[in-house]
Amino acid sequence: MPTVRTFIAVDLSARVKAQIAGLIAELSPLSSAVRWVQPEGLHLTLKFLGEIPEARLADIFASLEKALTGRPSFRFRLSGTGGFPSLRRPRVLWIGLREGREQLQELSGLVEKALVPCGFPPEKRPFSPHLTIGRIKSPHGIQALLEKLPGIDFTSTPLTAEGVKVMKSRLKPTGAEYSALKIIELTAPAREDTADRMNTESGEPSADPTP
Repeated sequence: MPTVRTFIAVDLSARVKAQIAGLIAELSPLSSAVRWVQPEGLHLTLKFLGEIPEARLADIFASLEKALTGRPSFRFRLSGTGGFPSLRRPRVLWIGLREGREQLQELSGLVEKALVPCGFPPEKRPFSPHLTIGRIKSPHGIQALLEKLPGIDFTSTPLTAEGVKVMKSRLKPTGAEYSALKIIELTAPAREDTADRMNTESGEPSADPTP
């Protein structure tokens, strides 16, 4: 039976991907012990489903459409950098999120609830939105990078979450290739302007869900 490696995500604009590419270009000369992501493939993962039979996709699409159609779009902004589980001994390097954090958490909760009838139990850990930009291959040779990161003042231009994508991930020797299997539009406009509302939470992730 054919299978597909699948996850649920919110996409990023080309402009923000270019900003992240600039950040990676600034950091990458500091260490060869990091496997940096390809900026063009970046996305905010809401839930990773793993390798599933293609025959289950129709039910997944229908459940997500029922749960998300008519939900309001909203603005969010990436901000801050860090490491998981910590910057002392990081395995993952990430960009955090402040503005729009609560809306993304709510969206993740709707996705989790919608997929339970499809056989996907909800995550035990609370969802903490973040963007993985690199994975540490070796703890050696990263000191200069770790000293640089706390002083990085990264804040992206605002983004709008206009839809939720069911993504296909194909693993290749050169890295993962991504394509959208289904897009559920968030068509109802947000009624309040969130551009000036900045969530002051730290944005530090409790786990790395990126596929």
